[in-house]
Amino acid sequence: MKLLLISICMIFSFSVVAQSKSQYLKKHRENLRETNFEFSPNNFKIIGFGALHGSSKTYQAEFILIERLIQQNRLNYYIPETNFCQAHFFNKYLKTGDEKLLRKLVLAFQSIVMQEGTIDTYEHWKRLKRLNDNLPFNKKIKVIGFDVINEYEFPIKHILELTKEVKNWEERDKLKKLLTNTTLSLSPGDSITENKLKEFANSYKLNKEKLIKNSNNIQSLNHIITNIEYNFQTKREREKIIYRNFSILSKRYKLKSEKLFFKYGYFHLHKAREHNYPSFFTRLIEKQDYTKQEVITVMGYLTKSKVLWDKLYDQSGNYKSYTIEKGYGISDYWKEYFKGIRKLKKNKLSDLTLFQLSSENSPYNSDTDLIELKMLFKDYNTTALKGKHTTQFIDYAILISNSEEQVPIEELK
Repeated sequence: MKLLLISICMIFSFSVVAQSKSQYLKKHRENLRETNFEFSPNNFKIIGFGALHGSSKTYQAEFILIERLIQQNRLNYYIPETNFCQAHFFNKYLKTGDEKLLRKLVLAFQSIVMQEGTIDTYEHWKRLKRLNDNLPFNKKIKVIGFDVINEYEFPIKHILELTKEVKNWEERDKLKKLLTNTTLSLSPGDSITENKLKEFANSYKLNKEKLIKNSNNIQSLNHIITNIEYNFQTKREREKIIYRNFSILSKRYKLKSEKLFFKYGYFHLHKAREHNYPSFFTRLIEKQDYTKQEVITVMGYLTKSKVLWDKLYDQSGNYKSYTIEKGYGISDYWKEYFKGIRKLKKNKLSDLTLFQLSSENSPYNSDTDLIELKMLFKDYNTTALKGKHTTQFIDYAILISNSEEQVPIEELK
């Protein structure tokens, strides 16, 4: 009898919690498809939007957020998972509309995230350009990048641009030749490419005051070479480098007074430690660059969707085709799913529904829904999250439904 009463009490308490979450979500949800949708978190300085890579509608959700923030005059810098040099050339694309440049940038962009080297990424930047073209000069989107260097084509192009006034510089000429050598790889780990970069870096350090007259160019070159040299170390910590780059460039561009929009993967945007290793956003908060209230994280969750999983190449390295996933890979699958995602699915308004989780008296202040990942026969992060709760990590959730996979840029004829 005692066990029966305990069981009844447990069932009742679970149903009350589930009901209160559904009631809460109904009061704190918005349809991104509505023309009058507004995204207006209070007092933020940084917004981070993240989702699992490879799903097409993720870009639709991201663009809607960006567009609304611009309409409210609340966005100054756009920061995707890109390095300083790639960001420089993305800015060039936004000014010139050079689609050959954009295609090369998309292929370089996948050096960080393979699933983003796609037609969808290409079209996303074209939409951003159309949006940017209609903005006054002082309101235009500016792109900046803090990430690691995973390809050398755009860093070399940036170096050549910054040193174009310098004549008869042997090490620079050798770098220039690398771009025309189709047999060489411009990827980290290629010994010929990296030796030429080392030679240039040494020559630059010894002669920069004599060779480079523009102090802004010296600052940029110092930054690029430092980031290239991270690749020559035995161990490279991506989160540490992203944070270090942010700290340097934040001072240079006075970013503390600007509104920043980051597009990054899940982990980088967590505002608290999960396995005791600090993400980029956690570092910003722990090192007191920003308060927790000034940093807003919006996470995208997929359901009934597909993702680009892998690109397939032949033995010569030529693109052949691609694979997709629609169960495993979207984290809404019986073998792998986010705890609590069913409640979002039951309370969605459209295929893109935004839920605010971090308001006062939120039930998400007391458990790990949407952070804890349930995996068959595996403790992925359940133990690591003991004693923690959802709103320590994120503030908003977007449920993305019925999305097709992204399609590789190589399929664009």
